[in-house]
Amino acid sequence: MRYTPKKTVGQIIASGNHYVIAVKANQPKLLAYLRTQFEQMPPLSVDIQTEQCRDRCTQRTVSILDTMAGIEPHWLGVQRMIRVERAGTRANQPLSETMFYLSSLAVDAADFAQLIRSRVAD
Repeated sequence: MRYTPKKTVGQIIASGNHYVIAVKANQPKLLAYLRTQFEQMPPLSVDIQTEQCRDRCTQRTVSILDTMAGIEPHWLGVQRMIRVERAGTRANQPLSETMFYLSSLAVDAADFAQLIRSRVAD
């Protein structure tokens, strides 16, 4: 896959750090693979959080898988596949979004929920 950040992932792991990288539409094969895995496999861990503020109500469901078969080897150190489903309303309009991530961290869904939420603004 020409869009894979091979060099960056290698540098992160070589420096003793970890990564949580969003998988987007510019990586269609990997994105399709992650969608299929989450449809077919039971999650290792799930965390559900609901937030109500001003004009929105949002429920976030974070699920993780630890089966790495099928992930290309240049994703050095990958330990978890993560799905974040967000649904609710904003200004009385429905919203729904699903994001996928790969990470070198081996933590549970609640930890990923906190980590991703602290880095991504709605």
